[in-house]
Amino acid sequence: MPYSGGSSTQSGIAYQNWYLALLISHAFFEVDYVIYPEALKSDKTIVDDIKVKTRLGKIMHSVKFRSPSKKLHWEQSNLFSQGVFSDFKKQHEADPECTIVLVSENNCYLFSEVFMRARNAELPNDIYTVLVSEYAIEQWEMAKKYLGYDDFQLIAFAKKIEMKCIPLIEIKDLIKHRFINMGCHNEVKNLFYHKAGECSSNKTKIDKTEINRWLDEDMIDFNK
Repeated sequence: MPYSGGSSTQSGIAYQNWYLALLISHAFFEVDYVIYPEALKSDKTIVDDIKVKTRLGKIMHSVKFRSPSKKLHWEQSNLFSQGVFSDFKKQHEADPECTIVLVSENNCYLFSEVFMRARNAELPNDIYTVLVSEYAIEQWEMAKKYLGYDDFQLIAFAKKIEMKCIPLIEIKDLIKHRFINMGCHNEVKNLFYHKAGECSSNKTKIDKTEINRWLDEDMIDFNK
């Protein structure tokens, strides 16, 4: 959830709503794809920006427009200071089967590279082989300290963490391209963004039935 404040907060809210609009575009084409924006917190819902339920399981999305670092990269110190480590750890321990995704314009080496390699490990002895580089191993050891995990625990955690580094302009283009062959792609893109803001404010569940209702109300007909 974006923090309250000035223009950076407004940019963060807009980014989260555009990303939600992208997920709405997925829900239009998918079966059994339900979105819960600003999901109500519970014993099993800690990462609450956007929760998605599919036939394959539950995905929790934490949307952070940009890293606070001047390097425009998510260092581990940023993950700690912004509460990402804390929230992701609590979420994982509350529901070990769910996937947790950090969504941002800025990448995170720990999540996108180190953890991706670590998924190939089954035992702690495998870690140094799969991580390959000294820098990746240093990052792994640092993450253990931040999270208070041993190798076994961090391997299990790493297998459930994903990084989605996606610029705002790409989000808009992806929505448009999903509908470009059906016509009305700009109208659909703008409608989904508008509804994303409404649903986030009202914590409204989104599924294909709801999306079809919006399209009918706006008289968007793909069969014309």
